[in-house]
Amino acid sequence: MFESEYEVSTTFIEELCNTVEAIITQPEHQPISEYKLIKLLQSGQYHTLNELKMNQTDQLFKLHFLIFHVLYTLQESLLNQKVGLLEITPLRIIIQPIPQNDTSHTTIKQRNKLAEYYLDMKNLANTTPLEIEHLILSFWKSFHNPDSHLESLKILDLTPPVSYDEIKIQYKRLASKHHPDKGGSKEMTQQINQAMATLSQRYKTVG
Repeated sequence: MFESEYEVSTTFIEELCNTVEAIITQPEHQPISEYKLIKLLQSGQYHTLNELKMNQTDQLFKLHFLIFHVLYTLQESLLNQKVGLLEITPLRIIIQPIPQNDTSHTTIKQRNKLAEYYLDMKNLANTTPLEIEHLILSFWKSFHNPDSHLESLKILDLTPPVSYDEIKIQYKRLASKHHPDKGGSKEMTQQINQAMATLSQRYKTVG
């Protein structure tokens, strides 16, 4: 899908890892959001990823994927070095103390269901346009409204606490019920899809 001039080499990823690590380990950038991290990387100080623009969906997805690929790579590295536990969400990237008695890295294994996706570079090319649309929608909504997940739960007639499996079941039920082909509202269908995009990003990250 991404046959662009912006090649992703092993050397480039290593350099990006070093740059991101240098940023997120600075006290003034604890915590930092994904958006601010991207803007900082593209600033005159670092001149990194400037070829990728946030106002174009495919390029924004590539930016997001590369940033999360590097962050999950650093998460394992920082944990192995006993520097700390890197918590990763679009709104908050921060190095936390490693929980006591977590010698088997159980904390990181429990939290990183998304890690397999972002650490596999094949997904950069194989993610479908619909999946990209959901990811990018969630990316922007998270910055405009940090509490959007609560509103999204209301749209799906759910209240916290709720599991991601419960969210998926309810989404499928409502999407089928309100589908325009079944006499439903196109506007309501869009709201349901937007709610699912927001909740997927949040609950997959912490699930």
